[in-house]
Amino acid sequence: MPSPSKVSHRQHGFSLIEVMTASMILSIFIAAMGACWITADRQVNDLVLRQKAIFAANGEMERLTVLYDTTSFGVLGPVSTSGYDGPAFLPANRLIYPNSLAGYSGGPGSDFATTSTATFLGDPFAVYITSQLLRVMNRSYLWVDQSQGVMARVSWKATSISPASCTGGDGCGCLSYSGLFSGSCQRIDLYLEYPYRLASGSPVADSTLQTVILSTIVGRHT
Repeated sequence: MPSPSKVSHRQHGFSLIEVMTASMILSIFIAAMGACWITADRQVNDLVLRQKAIFAANGEMERLTVLYDTTSFGVLGPVSTSGYDGPAFLPANRLIYPNSLAGYSGGPGSDFATTSTATFLGDPFAVYITSQLLRVMNRSYLWVDQSQGVMARVSWKATSISPASCTGGDGCGCLSYSGLFSGSCQRIDLYLEYPYRLASGSPVADSTLQTVILSTIVGRHT
């Protein structure tokens, strides 16, 4: 009697080459996803920092407006500085804060300008003035994100405006600091450049600087 035929059972699976190929493709996919995530995270951080820089610039413009509108700061307060680097459309000569604002801010207790690194590190509202051998090379800095150690260099340009161009119903009376109509209104263009960080007590710019520019009109009102 013939023996029953034997049924052949083949085991199907992946070869070593197939496993290695799939692993390589999966690794490439994971690496690409990781790179996309890193890029997206960096872009989000940049946008958040940009928003904080805009907030800082707005706050600084308000502070300048109060000084120009309510005190004699516009006469002798700002310090003329020069030698700025950066894009060609930004002015090389700009104004910054003096080392002390006690005469305009209501006394030493409300002075927010400092030349002390320690004071600046402990005060989120301070303006840090770096004093150089030549006064025209001084620079002023403020915090954009103190928790992250991010600073910005702040400066501005003041351009006088004639009475004819600022009495057209926009609320600017062009009064002098003695209360006379002598055309003392000015256009303030504020430049806030970031990010900077303190390194050994000195502000150091990151590889790529961003700039926030704001403009307003200031003038002494009665």
